[in-house]
Amino acid sequence: MITCRRSMGVFVRRDNINLITNHRRSMGQRQAKQHMQAGVKLYHQRHYAQAINKWRQSLNRLNNAEDRFITLGYLAQALCDQGEYEGMLSYALSQMQLATDQNDSAMKCEAFLNLAKAYERLADFTKALQYGKASLEHPSMDPRTPGYAHLTIALAHLGMSQFQQCLESFESAMNVANETSDRLLELQICVGLGSLFTLLRDITKALIFLRNALAIVQSVTVDDVHAKYRCLILYHLSVALRMKGSLVDAKEACDEASQLAVEMGNRAIHARCMCSLADIYRELGESEAKETITKSWARYEDAYRVMRGANDKMGEVLVLSSMAKSASESRSHYTGQCECQAIQLNKKCIEIANQIGCKHVVLKCHLRLAELYSQLNDDDSEETARRAASRLTQEMQLFCNFCGQRYGLKDESLQALRCSHIFHEKCLHTYLLQRTDQNCPKCRCRAVLSDNISIRSSIASTADVQSPSTSFAPPGGVATPLVSAAAELGDITPQATLTRRPQQDKILRGAEKDIDRVDRSLARLKSQQTTANSCAAIAVPSPEVPSTTTSGASEPVASTSNSLPLNQTTANHKPPPPPRKPCCSQAALPPSSIVALPPAMPLEEGGPLVITHTPTVTDV
Repeated sequence: MITCRRSMGVFVRRDNINLITNHRRSMGQRQAKQHMQAGVKLYHQRHYAQAINKWRQSLNRLNNAEDRFITLGYLAQALCDQGEYEGMLSYALSQMQLATDQNDSAMKCEAFLNLAKAYERLADFTKALQYGKASLEHPSMDPRTPGYAHLTIALAHLGMSQFQQCLESFESAMNVANETSDRLLELQICVGLGSLFTLLRDITKALIFLRNALAIVQSVTVDDVHAKYRCLILYHLSVALRMKGSLVDAKEACDEASQLAVEMGNRAIHARCMCSLADIYRELGESEAKETITKSWARYEDAYRVMRGANDKMGEVLVLSSMAKSASESRSHYTGQCECQAIQLNKKCIEIANQIGCKHVVLKCHLRLAELYSQLNDDDSEETARRAASRLTQEMQLFCNFCGQRYGLKDESLQALRCSHIFHEKCLHTYLLQRTDQNCPKCRCRAVLSDNISIRSSIASTADVQSPSTSFAPPGGVATPLVSAAAELGDITPQATLTRRPQQDKILRGAEKDIDRVDRSLARLKSQQTTANSCAAIAVPSPEVPSTTTSGASEPVASTSNSLPLNQTTANHKPPPPPRKPCCSQAALPPSSIVALPPAMPLEEGGPLVITHTPTVTDV
């Protein structure tokens, strides 16, 4: 009896221990989830380091696969915003491993998207394309996820200067944004299109898309999200305004973007703003900018250091390209009447741009090298540079098939067909007016104007902004970073997430005028196309177009430099100095002259800004 009672007591004690253990485990899981939710609130309060620590603590204690996947998604997105792309890649790989173990297609879709975003930020565009397409092949629980996959694919194509594929992916992403009423996705697409048309030198369209994005961000009342995207948009606006010649407005936008970048701890955008500001001061001149060229050059050096520290290859290419252009235009100041520094900077920029596949930057460097070699009377090197530029122009199809001339050299109005091929708007205007067989001269598809990507964004109208879907994001929460989670937790209300702000941003001045002008031009083109279709029975002489191939597709007049005026300069370009011999050897500069830059001079506003946070690159 005593033994039986003792054994029963042992069983009772063991049952109690099991109950206590299970209770503690459940308590630990609840605390881990509370840490995860607290991290979301801390993140929106701009306590980024504390939020990341909360998520890491909860990740170590969570047992549920879905909760762990969501936390990994939060960490990947947070490190992306902080510019720690290697860390983001590590968490994305952990997501993929977890999704593979669970054999969950929805998890794989999100994990592939995070991998694509990480590789796109790391300028490994080939892998970004592969994983972005893999994300589209898997079903998703959130209808917005394919839109972000198309956006990532578009950005990868843009980084590789594949403009036609880039435009097609932007169009697909915009379709998803319209179907799901996702304004944050629409905002990022508008920024990407603004960057695309800035590269193609259609500054009017670039400003329209960027101002549309600025109008969307005005409706975002979540403070950290508003500041994040406003900072990004203002930087791109400063670049477009500078290229348009509005240097004062460009400086104003760049100053505000730089200030927001410092407040957000966004070192990479701050470095880009320093580079943009140096470009603005370079074009203003010393007398008007009230800043010496030496101090502007110091801004380039500071920006280059930040980009190298963050392993931001695209940022390095942007800064080196600006430095090479500045050195090419101001050789007398920087190098004592010598082209060697400018030549070596262009070659270094070509080297890094070739590594990541950015052909458009390589093209600009070859054009500058051709001009520099022309000043040195080095005919062989000049011819080599011009042939390289001509080959890149053909590969990127930066020419209009109607007139055979290059675009992207000066500010010209461009128009894309639904097949995503781009032409001069005036040439397309003539073509639609005079031809009855209206086919694209590049792919022979029906010549229909592209209207899926609208010039007038829905946010620019007077209609009220619709709030996005408030459903909680699927595992990973990539679609709208942490906003849906905060709404789910009650930290912010869904209605307050996208509410129209009453005040009007002064940078939006003139936007309606530009939009109306472009809209009238599009309406005129469409009406002429309709008129031409109705008069198809009337024989109309076709305009002179470049010679056609055996398939009937038009090609440029000739493949030589005569048909593609690569050395064409704008009206306000300064004439080059008379030819002269180099005053020193053109031997290659040591790597330290490029990699280890000299200490930067203090900036005008009290010296270089020291930011303790890690760098952040743009979202587009």
